[in-house]
Amino acid sequence: MDEQGMTMIGAKQMGCEVLDCVCGFVEPHIWSIRDPWDAATWYAVSHHAGEILVVSSFRLGDEHESLLETIFEPVDFSPPFMPSLQEKKLLVDDPAYQHREPPDFGAFPEEMGKRLVNGLAEMHGTEPEPFDSFLLDWRAVHANFIQTKYRAPKGFDNAPYSVSDSTHISSCCVELFGMFESTEKAFLVRPCIGAVIMNTLERDRYYLVRNVKN
Repeated sequence: MDEQGMTMIGAKQMGCEVLDCVCGFVEPHIWSIRDPWDAATWYAVSHHAGEILVVSSFRLGDEHESLLETIFEPVDFSPPFMPSLQEKKLLVDDPAYQHREPPDFGAFPEEMGKRLVNGLAEMHGTEPEPFDSFLLDWRAVHANFIQTKYRAPKGFDNAPYSVSDSTHISSCCVELFGMFESTEKAFLVRPCIGAVIMNTLERDRYYLVRNVKN
């Protein structure tokens, strides 16, 4: 952004770092540093695999407009319904989602999974939950954006929404940054726990993501 007198900030370890700057970028190798079984798996199968992600708080100009994928902003939205455990399993088991889920998504080594759930339990002052319960929520959240069963009302463009709270969401960047092709005009996305811990997005707040090419 030299022509605008601005220095772009490059992410060092995680994609969501760039949510906390005026204009930033994420190089391809960054995704697998901290998220090799999470965001990196979605990036690897994305139609944008191998490309550099740029996130900016302002429009970059006409010459870059054709590269724009999403625009997002916080909104006041309360989900009309949250699916039960069984309903989340149905979301995940849908063949349309199964076909598009990356093969290594959530394949954390056992010890790493234990550290993750123990760390979250300590953070919230609760007993640790099984890693599999977190993984079910992670998968269900992505599934509802890919093969939608739960939508917002017309005032929010009938957009699919995150079907869990931030503590039980991973890799919200998948939807925020348009990592998979979709015909939906908009998503309502809650931040993942990583973005919350890094203080780049507000816990449990919904962000309206407009898929500008649709």
